[in-house]
Amino acid sequence: MASAQTIGQKLFNSFKVLLCSFGVVTTFYMVIELTYFLSVPDYEKLERKSRDPWLRTSWALLTNTALLSLFIVQHSLLVSQKIKDAFEVYGMKMIYRSLYVITTAGILLFLMRHWQTTPDTILWKLNLNYRPLWWVYSSIHFLSWVIIYIGNICTDVTELLGIKQVYYSIVNLPDPNLRKSEQFRRLTSHMRHPSFLAFVLIFWLYPVMR
Repeated sequence: MASAQTIGQKLFNSFKVLLCSFGVVTTFYMVIELTYFLSVPDYEKLERKSRDPWLRTSWALLTNTALLSLFIVQHSLLVSQKIKDAFEVYGMKMIYRSLYVITTAGILLFLMRHWQTTPDTILWKLNLNYRPLWWVYSSIHFLSWVIIYIGNICTDVTELLGIKQVYYSIVNLPDPNLRKSEQFRRLTSHMRHPSFLAFVLIFWLYPVMR
């Protein structure tokens, strides 16, 4: 009986490691894709015109709204206290974060693959062939991404990716969050994105806003 339990525990530990590893790889791939998606304009895609601009724009807005709604629902559902409590009740709390980053990365990759442009509706268009403007654009985006990456590292990237939770459960240590003060846990629960301003700059400082 004890031997069967040991084998079962080893299999479960292996599953946790595989799930966590998949989450880390998926997240890093998603971050690379997101950086390219938000900072490198696809001019060929942006210049495609349509025969019916109104229909094309309406469909693009509807599609993009649905994609953003999907991300919001997924994000809100997984951060709800009921879901967190369910993972804890069933003894799966240590893999909660891994599943969270996997589903978030998957939704964002899906969003980027299916995002629709509106080439017939232009809010502004910057000419990056003008060298000084290109340098300003590139510098702001580069610094913004650096701030985002540093901000995530400073907020304990191993905990954000679920690595620490899985490791602590395998070596029979208590939840890593218990080692943090109540004030710090309350702060991070309300501020998981310390680099929000950098994201705002990246979102709005785009050469072609359609």
